[in-house]
Amino acid sequence: RSSTPSSHSPNKPLHFNTSIANLVILRGKDTRSVDLGSFQDPSLYTSWLNPQDAFNVWKTPRAFNKYEKSAALVSNSQFLLKPLDNIVGKAWNMFASKAYIHQYTKFGIEEEDFLDSFTALEQVIS
Repeated sequence: RSSTPSSHSPNKPLHFNTSIANLVILRGKDTRSVDLGSFQDPSLYTSWLNPQDAFNVWKTPRAFNKYEKSAALVSNSQFLLKPLDNIVGKAWNMFASKAYIHQYTKFGIEEEDFLDSFTALEQVIS
């Protein structure tokens, strides 16, 4: 049996990524008719902040970049930590095997720059 979210057991509750806060930005036509009720579900947010304080919506009829409608979600959560950790791990492995380093050094990027970048990203992840 697959461990994908679509095959979760009905006896086991589905766990969402917990956010401190979410902001939805809607631009363009029909922003007033968008149903955002699911963002007010208290299970999406940390327990120490009132869900009414954790979710905000910004709406404007003004289009963005010639798109008739657009939406953006800004979320303060740990959703990206695992993918970011995987990316940094792969980058470390490539760096350790000197993969593509010569292409960067010929344009003035030194190995020390890579090490500084890895350090900064690992501080974000931890």
